[in-house]
Amino acid sequence: MLVDKQGGVVYQKGGALVDREMPQIEKLLKGMIEAPAVVRTAQMEGVSYMPATLKRSEETEKARRRDRFPSLACAPDGKVYVVFTTNRNGNSDVFIRVFDGGKWSEDKPIAATSSDEYDGAAAVDKQGRVWVSWTSNAGGKNYNIFVRSFADASDFGKVVQVTQADDDAMHGRLACDDKGRVWMTYYKWRKMGRRSRDKEVYVRRWQDGEWSKEVQVSPTDVPEYEDHSDPAIAVMADRAVVCWSWDYHRPEGYTKEAETPTIFVRSVGSELKLGKAIAVSGKQIDVTPAIAAGNDGRIWCAWDSLGKRQKALCVKEATVTGRQTHAETHQLSGSVANVCTPCFAVSPEGTVTLLWSQTSDAEQWTLKRSEFDPVHNRWSTAKTVQTEGNPRFCSAAYDSKGKLWVCFSAETDAGREIFVRGFGKEVRPTDVDKAPKQAKRPTGAENFQAAKKTASGH
Repeated sequence: MLVDKQGGVVYQKGGALVDREMPQIEKLLKGMIEAPAVVRTAQMEGVSYMPATLKRSEETEKARRRDRFPSLACAPDGKVYVVFTTNRNGNSDVFIRVFDGGKWSEDKPIAATSSDEYDGAAAVDKQGRVWVSWTSNAGGKNYNIFVRSFADASDFGKVVQVTQADDDAMHGRLACDDKGRVWMTYYKWRKMGRRSRDKEVYVRRWQDGEWSKEVQVSPTDVPEYEDHSDPAIAVMADRAVVCWSWDYHRPEGYTKEAETPTIFVRSVGSELKLGKAIAVSGKQIDVTPAIAAGNDGRIWCAWDSLGKRQKALCVKEATVTGRQTHAETHQLSGSVANVCTPCFAVSPEGTVTLLWSQTSDAEQWTLKRSEFDPVHNRWSTAKTVQTEGNPRFCSAAYDSKGKLWVCFSAETDAGREIFVRGFGKEVRPTDVDKAPKQAKRPTGAENFQAAKKTASGH
């Protein structure tokens, strides 16, 4: 089908074109190219739209806000840091919000240039220094991982480009160990012949003022067409543990109990020596993993699992030593239409909490949480954290006093915004950053009035 500049269809046909039709096609194309543009298009976030389209969606002056992908970290002094991606300045930037123990700061840009910046991640080291990473093409034509660190939010410190990718580097994730070292994992694209690209997972560590060499975590003894992506990282003792999603085709010497894609886990020692890559999930379509290391030395992995028709949020204890674990896989969400962004939080006392969003009808989302009970060796029944505003993209962390902080993106009249809730040990909300206002096109908004009462302390 050929469509002219005014949106009119000038040629269409079902089926393949044949040689005798090409002269007619070429004549039409030439006429369309040479014809003057009668209607001017409007630019919105770098995309050209017909003015009537923007008018219908009420976006002629300003695009709908999209605050997404938050990452939350708690400092020893009680401060809480939330980093997230926003389009409020017209393109994709990374902003930060800080809770000083009494009130929240205004949102501040931490990576906001004319380049594309997104997918921020936050962590706090044992000295209370905050580390923020993100993905950006600010360094040239390729995307790379950048980082800033600071002790005081009034000065975010200099921007450091951690990767120098020949293609693209993405999905940076951070973790800090007891020795004050900062671990980072990410995946990189690389060219594979003329028509394809390969993805591999890497790790680096910041120590004594510098970043270590880059170490490939995904196996090097498998064919290069085996893609590895979306890594997550946790620390335990003097080592890091990385999990990722592997586009698995059963290379020689690897388990037959997994199919593509599947979740693998691998340890990285203090000297950056790699342990064995061990499969965690099974033969479903398993992606977007999260990982946590409990105070008892147990490692937990969670992921988004697709069966024949339905999805499930799965969690399982993993091992990085010896043979593959035969621990039970728990489906905490039941069978649903979709799940979103599992994340872990570990309390000072060792409580392991897992959060995620799920939807049964692919429209209305609910934020859920579950805790692991070590006495009975089981996960609790999923409890609802938030229903208002279709909450998605959650992140969570416990502070030094054992309070759970949860952040997520929810719909409002202006678009999606970031909200933060705090939960005390009684597992009831004790603090609410903001309550979502009812959107013009609400879904799952029947409890907004209750959320407003909670926010005002009623």
